Amino acid sequence: MTTTITPSLTEQQIADYHEDGYIIVRNVLSPKETGELRRTVQQAVKRDAYPSTLKYPQPAKYTVSGNRLADPGLTAIAEHPTVVGTVEAALGQPSYLTAYVAYLRTPGDKGAGAHCDYKRWRPVGSSMNWVFAIIPLTDFDSEYGPFLVSPKSHKLTQVIDPEAHILDLNRPDAGELAPFIDPELKAGDLLVVNEHVWHKAPAGTTTEDRCGIFNKYCAVNAPPAAGYYPYNPAALDALSDDSKPLIPVCFDKPITTTRLLIEDTSGQESKFLLHRDGEWKLPGGEGWEEEKLVGWDVGARIGSLQELTKTQLDLAVPWMSYIEDIEAEDGICRIYGFSDENLDLDRLANGDYDWFTRSELQQHLGESDAICHTVDKWHRADIIRGKGKACHQSRHQFEA
Repeated sequence: MTTTITPSLTEQQIADYHEDGYIIVRNVLSPKETGELRRTVQQAVKRDAYPSTLKYPQPAKYTVSGNRLADPGLTAIAEHPTVVGTVEAALGQPSYLTAYVAYLRTPGDKGAGAHCDYKRWRPVGSSMNWVFAIIPLTDFDSEYGPFLVSPKSHKLTQVIDPEAHILDLNRPDAGELAPFIDPELKAGDLLVVNEHVWHKAPAGTTTEDRCGIFNKYCAVNAPPAAGYYPYNPAALDALSDDSKPLIPVCFDKPITTTRLLIEDTSGQESKFLLHRDGEWKLPGGEGWEEEKLVGWDVGARIGSLQELTKTQLDLAVPWMSYIEDIEAEDGICRIYGFSDENLDLDRLANGDYDWFTRSELQQHLGESDAICHTVDKWHRADIIRGKGKACHQSRHQFEA
């Protein structure tokens, strides 16, 4: 479907978006704006792009992402009012910019096959409500290489139990995909695409670069299960004051530790496992970055926290979901949560580990303690959470 330029959508356009999984706004950028942004991205790629092993112009896909939005000439597109307005109308919520991404494919690149981008192990892909905001900086046609979508394919993925505290999804059947169509995107158009829509990008035939913006936005009440991409103060400062709320987390310290709120839900009142190490703490410790299949999309600590809980508790945690980041002396502590009604409470409550209800936490630690705050945030009814997993679980991302 095609609509005239507007910072918001009508009820019918929103209904069409939910039915088809995408919506197009034509001519969001003028030819002059498109040309300037394309040249800026090309210059950024030649100067410094991901992966660093590539040397322009060898045939490949180059990425300019994340905190690079602070580079001169790259900021405005992230806070463009028509882009943000359309995104938030589609999400039904105010939005966070979870990923700033410019892709450039040089001639000879093979393109990308059919896939959807909901990925439980990546900050960019693990929210339960997020969208692409795709703006071609060259025509996406047979010459440069089209961007094809499978209409209604987002309906192949459904929430298994909408009443669950942490939502889970069925595994989509790619054999049921509708035929892919070409939305005939021109330079300067805007395509907003649901996270579960299947798409592909066949290679083009041109001798020029194929270039576009592929930003990702999530609803503010649907944090990525893997955790947010960590923006730095330069990225935040680059945005206008009105657009600064688009940045979900911002700090100039590294993520150094990661901890897990383990919740037992077998009784009438939840219990939480704490470790006594001079003072009561959540299980976990020094974390490390996921690397395989993640690339530029940094911030996930699920794999390291799974290893830590296995070592410390001999507990295999099949999934976890991001709660918050807390500043510590040596950096940032990224905290996840996990709930289960089948935990062996007696085995886990031994030595320096013990279980506490929320009221017992308040008695032992005080109402203002950070762990009490984490529990309260974990239990917020207005937050929509999904199951995050580690990279090594990626081939089974839709399995419980």
